[in-house]
Amino acid sequence: MPPRGFCPRVFDQRRSIEAQCRYCLPRRGLSSVATAFQDHVAKPTSKYQIYTSRSQNPFLNLSIEHYLLQGSHEHSTVLFFYINRPSVVIGRNQNPWLEVDLKRLAHGHGQKSGRVDQATSVNSETSVDLVRRRSGGGAVFHDTGNVNYCVICPSRDFTRDKHAELIVEAIRQDNPRARVNERHDIVLDQGHFHAHPPQPNPSNMHETGYFTQQRPPLKVSGSAYKLTRTRSLHHGTCLLDSPNLATISQYLKSPARPFMKARGVDSVRSPVGNVYSDVQSDASFRFQSLVFEAFARKYGLDSDCSGAFLRRRTSSELLLGSNWVCGSLDGTVLEIPKIKAGMSELQSPNWIYGQTPQFTLSSFPVEKDQIARPNLPPFFPETVRVSMTVRSGIIDSAAITVSEIPKRAEHETKDFNELLKGLKVHEIKDFGLILRQVTSTDASAVRNVARWLNEMFATTT
Repeated sequence: MPPRGFCPRVFDQRRSIEAQCRYCLPRRGLSSVATAFQDHVAKPTSKYQIYTSRSQNPFLNLSIEHYLLQGSHEHSTVLFFYINRPSVVIGRNQNPWLEVDLKRLAHGHGQKSGRVDQATSVNSETSVDLVRRRSGGGAVFHDTGNVNYCVICPSRDFTRDKHAELIVEAIRQDNPRARVNERHDIVLDQGHFHAHPPQPNPSNMHETGYFTQQRPPLKVSGSAYKLTRTRSLHHGTCLLDSPNLATISQYLKSPARPFMKARGVDSVRSPVGNVYSDVQSDASFRFQSLVFEAFARKYGLDSDCSGAFLRRRTSSELLLGSNWVCGSLDGTVLEIPKIKAGMSELQSPNWIYGQTPQFTLSSFPVEKDQIARPNLPPFFPETVRVSMTVRSGIIDSAAITVSEIPKRAEHETKDFNELLKGLKVHEIKDFGLILRQVTSTDASAVRNVARWLNEMFATTT
């Protein structure tokens, strides 16, 4: 009897890839994909698992990824590909108000579409998601001009370079400038090829023959990790032919950064580039194929698996081999309770904003943050001082003074703190509606303080 969710196929091996595999999902009943996926992800016979998501929903794809980390067999190695619609994805321990221009992100937001069918150039009408992933690392911009790859393996077999080198091996089929740098990121060396000896070993994924002191390497993929006792996850976003290179830095530049002192992880800013200098007709499929080929060579997968991998492009199904499972996943995997719950968590404001490490916003240097501030905007009153501490996205304390008279300033601090303490920052639509409740001080100055806070926290006003 075939496993639940699968049926036997008997075809001439020369006529059909399906005959090379033990079982193939029937085309009827999309829920069979979810059933088969759930059944086989944890089986010892599924030693090598290769999946491609047909969804471009970042919340779903990251939830599938987490499910694979937690649910795949502890001795298995998993390769997972997905493409997200335009999104800014921050690390587990990052601060969205520090890392992202939230106002730009919100501008033009409309109904989220379930998918984007071609490389999308982001403009004022484009919806861009804000996502907090479960792994560490810095903020990245996703669009349909890049491919996200994920490798999950036993922790005893894990190193930070192991699968970055595999990705470089694949990229070098099309771009010999690729290498792994000291931060385990993938970069493209610039300059001309140096033909004179000594030449780098072609199998060395950390050196190329290209060099120049005038231009730094261009980053095409960062790396982030989620490590458990038995399982280790390494994922990255590879820029292939994104049309948004000029836009990425604008989304990842918060106007509040010069005024914040934050715990957590800071993003490392790097110049970025695409693997392909020209827009490719099918760059994402070629990249996935090259990475799969490198993966198959490394782990000794048979030709039947290669055939199954090619087939996954046209339909949502899973194919089984002697020690592998391969295929594509669609939105029906939301029928799996853990994936559905994981997606709901990633979409919740409590996760996106409430997981933010403690930070302080201040308009002037304070005891624990003596760095000079840039010039405040002309509308900001010269006598005003603002300092606010936020824990888990909730205002813990606020010290706002408008008056230069000490006694009056003391009362202002108390009044403003009582109004703001305990409020969730992401739920504040307009600081002016809150601060104007203090009527014992200069109303014009209060309006301008509120205006500045609205800009810092990108409220919806």
